[in-house]
Amino acid sequence: MSLTLRWSTDLVTYFGSSFWGMEPDLPHDAFEREVDADPRPYFDRMLDGAADAGLSGIELAPAPGGWVNALRSYGTAAAFKKQLDTRGLTMSSSYVLPVLLKAVLDAPDAQSRRDAERALHEDTAAHAEFLRTVGCPTLVTSTIPRAEFSDVAGVEADAEKFDAPADVDLLDAIANQLDGIGDVAAAAGLHVAVHTDAYSLASRTADIDALMTRTDPAKVKLCIDAGHIALDGGDPLAVIDKHSSRAPVLHWKDCALHLPPHTLSGPPMARHDEMIKYFRVMGSEDGIVDWHRWTQILDRNAWSGWAVAEIDMSPDPQREIRQGIDYYLRELSGN
Repeated sequence: MSLTLRWSTDLVTYFGSSFWGMEPDLPHDAFEREVDADPRPYFDRMLDGAADAGLSGIELAPAPGGWVNALRSYGTAAAFKKQLDTRGLTMSSSYVLPVLLKAVLDAPDAQSRRDAERALHEDTAAHAEFLRTVGCPTLVTSTIPRAEFSDVAGVEADAEKFDAPADVDLLDAIANQLDGIGDVAAAAGLHVAVHTDAYSLASRTADIDALMTRTDPAKVKLCIDAGHIALDGGDPLAVIDKHSSRAPVLHWKDCALHLPPHTLSGPPMARHDEMIKYFRVMGSEDGIVDWHRWTQILDRNAWSGWAVAEIDMSPDPQREIRQGIDYYLRELSGN
């Protein structure tokens, strides 16, 4: 097999509160406040951990492990790059939640939409400039959910709405916004990559196909996450077979089963906490992704790029990062 890849991890792997000696079930907003108060020690330890795990790079995460706190920690993008350089690390990618994208799509009138779009583009430009200085070409984001979740704990959402075909006008609007931030990123020499968040309009095969057809392939790419696609009942093998040439970054994560989206309820982080119970490290006995076929398809498609070994909020990130990579080296690299 001639697969050429470099290993990275998303810093969300280090978000497990018990790893930091905090309460094991500390709510994420409390963890975020702890990190925000003084992010430098946390970033130092996460970067040290990535280097100690033998990784080549890192992916910046949503808050509190994102580009804003990296800048707060070290003062400038150049100083952050120096911290990476001294550890032999580079940045594979940097993830930002699609909060500002959703604000554009939810805008009630034309003026509100213009204001929201300006905020989205300004934030993208600042993020892209940081990444340009650091030497990272890929700004990762996602799209909005396919349907509305129930915010009331224990009350399920409408399953039919999640399974209905995506609204064509909405897909057009999302694609237009992705092209817009792609243009902003391209001005800094970067591209945008759409992460295949479970239950979003970039997780199921038909939705991914539609967005890729509607967007500029030079500026809008994919960050394919096997675990997220499988959790939503999709086929990650079909996605990489068709779109790996457009995916500079792949998340090599598994899951234990399909978790129907309508069964998730409560506030967003409560739903996330339930979701991550089903994610698995690549090579876990109860994982459902066929990693042999995954690597065979990538090899046949002559894919090369960043492989992100990550598992959300791991209690033992060093062990789990190495577990996934060791599985690849032992079982898959000779496919």
